Amino acid sequence: MQDSSLLTPLEMEFIQQLTESTPAPAEPDPVLQVDAARQTAELLASCAAKEQLTIEAHIDNQRLTFTPHLVTDAQNKPHLELGVPQIFEEGSFHRSWRLPLDPPQPLLRRDGQPSSLVVHELSLSGLLMAQTAKASPPQRFSLGLDIEDVEPVILQGSLVRITDDGLLAYELTLDEDSSERLQNHLYQQHRKRYPQAHSL
Repeated sequence: MQDSSLLTPLEMEFIQQLTESTPAPAEPDPVLQVDAARQTAELLASCAAKEQLTIEAHIDNQRLTFTPHLVTDAQNKPHLELGVPQIFEEGSFHRSWRLPLDPPQPLLRRDGQPSSLVVHELSLSGLLMAQTAKASPPQRFSLGLDIEDVEPVILQGSLVRITDDGLLAYELTLDEDSSERLQNHLYQQHRKRYPQAHSL
């Protein structure tokens, strides 16, 4: 008698294996991963090497801008490492985040003694100060700020204006070392004030 089956024994065995196999376990919830293709990784590395790459985080009305740097590990493999971010306040116009100092902190002369200029608010681009001496405010200054480090960071400022409440607004000019130290100090103070923004 001729076999009228539509499937061969091997095909039947394959179908039986499919129906008896157990379903694959559910994958765990995904975590944040970056799995870039080789071309994308090369592009990111190239941009970072030329300092054209930034990563931004928006927290409430603030923006943290990180600049990744291309570094080489002990195995001579390059990878991206985040630097200390610059912090900006967002609103009708963007400006560097200001750290209020409470109590206000005097700037220091070269001998380490307090000057007559007292800082009320500090940012990477400028500061608001009061003057304790009864004299015209200096158009320019070069004084130190104690940031709980080995030595004060040197700030050089130029008077921009006097505010309605009598505070002195100065624009800062910083060398590379002072800029890095002040940026790191502001970031550490930001972490203390907004721990929820920096928690993992």
